[in-house]
Amino acid sequence: MQRRPPASYGLLGLLLFSTHALAEAPNRHEFTLDNGLQVIVAQDQRAPVVTTQMLIKVGSSHEPPGQSGLSHALEHLLFRGSAKTAPGDFSKIVERLGGTDNALTNRDFTLYHQTLPSDRLAVALELNADLLKNARLSSSEFEREIEAVKAERRENIDHSPRARLSEQLQAIGFQSSSYHTPVIGWMGDLERMTNDELKGWYQQWYAPNNAILIVVGDVQPDVVQQQVEHYFAAFPRQSLPATKPPLQSSATGPRQVTVYDALNTPMLFMSFNVPTYATAKDSADVDALRLIQAMLGAGRSARLRTQLAHDQRVLSNPIVSYAPLARGDTLFDLSASVNPTQAKPLPELQQAIWGQLEALKQTPPDPAELNRARALLLADRVFNQDHLEGQAAEIAAALGSGLPASQLDNDASNLARVTPEHIQQTARAYFTPERMVIAYLQAKEANDD
Repeated sequence: MQRRPPASYGLLGLLLFSTHALAEAPNRHEFTLDNGLQVIVAQDQRAPVVTTQMLIKVGSSHEPPGQSGLSHALEHLLFRGSAKTAPGDFSKIVERLGGTDNALTNRDFTLYHQTLPSDRLAVALELNADLLKNARLSSSEFEREIEAVKAERRENIDHSPRARLSEQLQAIGFQSSSYHTPVIGWMGDLERMTNDELKGWYQQWYAPNNAILIVVGDVQPDVVQQQVEHYFAAFPRQSLPATKPPLQSSATGPRQVTVYDALNTPMLFMSFNVPTYATAKDSADVDALRLIQAMLGAGRSARLRTQLAHDQRVLSNPIVSYAPLARGDTLFDLSASVNPTQAKPLPELQQAIWGQLEALKQTPPDPAELNRARALLLADRVFNQDHLEGQAAEIAAALGSGLPASQLDNDASNLARVTPEHIQQTARAYFTPERMVIAYLQAKEANDD
């Protein structure tokens, strides 16, 4: 099993280690059934284990106004009984076989995943096939699960000022994009949701030609194909609704929102509308944005940590995030909290972070700093590939974005082509007031002063 390289390798060793590891061609096989089910098989025979993921190409960005939360609520309800399982049996069966399972919904897709001994792959495939087309969706189970979803929203969003801040930022950040819809749904929509709506959503989207099956682990591709055909081939292809990518990369003007809470440390979010691999005219811009994220926020020597948190002590807990795999445009996010030992007003934090972005626009980064950012990004990918779930998740993220499974196969060479001057040009193009979204978390008194 591949391990992290020792610290003595240094930056050059880390970069060479990561580049070499990612240069190995992935042992991946793809086929599609006559009914449209797409299947990806990636062999990893280091242990007798397999991870299966069934991806349904529907998420919160597909939901019409007034019906937010359908995809996530349906994910809950699908575990509450089918033609072959009683409520809760799905997870019990996987657990009895020594495996684990879970599910998630995001803006682009819904995913059901299991990890279990590889000689039990057929069981996972049978369970997923049953879930795809044979869910019962009973009214009594709906009443139970919709209350669970509402409780989840109250606990994770409504009672969390930071989560509400993030939700409000997404809402104003994606004004013309369906990404403004929260995955869990607005509470008003959850309160009005009906079981018939969920049944309609299930019938509309859960079809073999809207699903992708990902199998990673100690398996043989020909055996997997035989088993997949056995459990899935009888399901008919069906008509699907037309979809469009959620676009919001163009400059729409600065936007700002404030959430008030006296009990939390004041916090700033600063975000910018940017493209992803699926929407960018030039994918090199996305590579540059990834490298900027690493320079600003990854590791101990990241700019925000060293200059603003450590040297100037103007803020604490700086975080920079950017997700380049999505089917629509996204946000480049920077956040930080007030330093409680040297508290500054949130506009001063905003100005300090803006100064770091201006520095990128004014002066290209040193090649050594750029090499460090490349090494960090590549190392993260290598370490992610060390377990089956990480491999499957990367494939799912690409395919769920409408991209090929091979999207990141040439990541090392693509990142290597980004020059310091391209970093500067990218910063100038995307970090502008017109693309900016600001969110404050603060006490009301701070606003009154």
